[in-house]
Amino acid sequence: MTGHSHRPPRGGVNAGSGWVLRVALPIVATLSILGPLAWLWQDSRVPAAYSVMEMGYLDYGAGTVPDPGGGHAGHMQGQMQGHQMAPPRLVTDMVADPARPADVRVDLVTRQQMLSLGGRSIAGFTVNGASPGPQIRARQGQLVEVHLRNESVADGVTLHWHGVDVPNAMDGVAGVTQDAVPVGGEFTYRFVADQPGTYWYHSHQVSNPQVAGGLLGSLVVTPKSGIAQQVDVSAVAHTYAGGANHQRQGRGSPSAGGARAAGPGPDH
Repeated sequence: MTGHSHRPPRGGVNAGSGWVLRVALPIVATLSILGPLAWLWQDSRVPAAYSVMEMGYLDYGAGTVPDPGGGHAGHMQGQMQGHQMAPPRLVTDMVADPARPADVRVDLVTRQQMLSLGGRSIAGFTVNGASPGPQIRARQGQLVEVHLRNESVADGVTLHWHGVDVPNAMDGVAGVTQDAVPVGGEFTYRFVADQPGTYWYHSHQVSNPQVAGGLLGSLVVTPKSGIAQQVDVSAVAHTYAGGANHQRQGRGSPSAGGARAAGPGPDH
């Protein structure tokens, strides 16, 4: 038949192209943003397994020395390219002079118990029945010996001497320089207080909840020459479960304030 013509449907190719662009462009734009972010995230992840002994390089003070052992294994063989190597030492052997008598001796007992604070009871931790724990005082150059006993802290305890240079075995980093002290366990810390200043000690085993719960105390090291001021007072401020609490301690005087155990329990 004549007189009939075939026309494309309205919108035809142009409508289809517009729909594709409306759908495809947002997808492409989203992938262009998320793709690099996903790659950067994946690339930044810590590998499932790694060895710190294979990281870095051996530096003997005169530049990099090749390691024929394929890692730090060759470092432990005693000699390398004319360098006399010291024999390996265990972390537990890095201690203060064991023959030297202590100048300051302190016994600390840690407990997991309820604390009475501002008329309410909160779950926390105590050192010798109080939180913050007792202040430890020493004079510069004295050897401090702290005997720790964990009476009831379920996750174990270690003590870290924050800001104080101590022998590696006395640093209190659980799983690295010592094992955590379990319930019923004991550990003795010994170090020379060479740095005058005001410091603090705190738990380094599950440290976030234990420190937040009050397992901490202060350490004061006075200089050999003494101090000039007539009044020597240190103050420890800590926040328990959203409520501020302060402990004020003066030289030679008992502490005032601080959280106390809500239940019975003798101090040691």
